[in-house]
Amino acid sequence: MRSAILFPLALALAAPVHAQHVAGVSGIHFNNSTPFTGPVGGFASGYVPRQAPNSEIGQAQALIAAGQYGQADAVLTKLIGATSSKYVRFLKGVTKLGLGDAEAARRYFEKSLYQGRNGYPGAMSGLAIAEIQLGNRDAAEHILEKLRYQQDKCGRSCDRAKSLEQAVGVVEKALI
Repeated sequence: MRSAILFPLALALAAPVHAQHVAGVSGIHFNNSTPFTGPVGGFASGYVPRQAPNSEIGQAQALIAAGQYGQADAVLTKLIGATSSKYVRFLKGVTKLGLGDAEAARRYFEKSLYQGRNGYPGAMSGLAIAEIQLGNRDAAEHILEKLRYQQDKCGRSCDRAKSLEQAVGVVEKALI
């Protein structure tokens, strides 16, 4: 059941086209062979720190991709104490969903949601999935409305178009 919920979220988190597939229960794809430079889930390049695969963030990404949420959670807990990075909090939300703790996932996705005026699609879709797991279908539908609004404003030419399309698909599928 957990992988059925996380797989759609993974689509919104999928690394750019140049990334290599890393098989894992969660279906989250990270490029573990080269520095992580592309947007994930709509996080702008300035928002996602450039990380070598052997960095702690790279290690957490690999653990998440392998479905080892408990180990990833431990790495991210240490990082959260040392950084204010919204991306680390986003990854922490993914691990909490993987561990079945939707309430904690909600808190971490909320902390990673905004920079500027728009919410990041990956964090928004993660938050919607957490809300669904908590029985808050109306909240998830409201998030879907926000994603669709951003998608309409963005069009097909903005840098977040692909992430928004994936996030809308993830939330729509989760609401079925």
